[in-house]
Amino acid sequence: MINAKDVTAKQFDKATFGYKPEDVDDFLREVAMTIAQLQNDKEETEKKMEVLVDKVREYKNDEEALKAALIGAQKQGKLVIAEAEETAKKIIADANYEADRIIGSTRIDIVKERECLEKMKQEVSDFKSNLIEMYREHLALITNIPDNDTEDEEEEEEAAVDEEATRVIETPAADGSSFN
Repeated sequence: MINAKDVTAKQFDKATFGYKPEDVDDFLREVAMTIAQLQNDKEETEKKMEVLVDKVREYKNDEEALKAALIGAQKQGKLVIAEAEETAKKIIADANYEADRIIGSTRIDIVKERECLEKMKQEVSDFKSNLIEMYREHLALITNIPDNDTEDEEEEEEAAVDEEATRVIETPAADGSSFN
């Protein structure tokens, strides 16, 4: 049967988003079964008390012995009931504490995961912006690359300018001098 030490010593394995629900459910079922057992024990004790009271009535002739037996039975019954109620309260308090602790821990994990998600969204957005900017720069560089037709025309123009410069240099000036 589970006791208060078992409840406080119970450890759950961590999962991606907190404790495994199956472990928590199993533990809560075990606590519930223990409480149910305690309630059954309490009912059995109360039934035993009723039997004792009936016996006391049967033996009314021996009043002193019956009074002592009745007082003893009542004390024992009250003790058992008090112990059962105290144990039940302790188990319930421990279970509530553990549930609150798990919920608090889960809430902290949720906040951390949300922060991580927001950070990742921002990183994706920044990456996308940087990638688009890089593509724009590459597109501008590609656009500035001359076409083959343009190169041929430029080469023809350069050749024509070179020929003209050569002709001007080799042609004598009006005063009879040349550029050589």
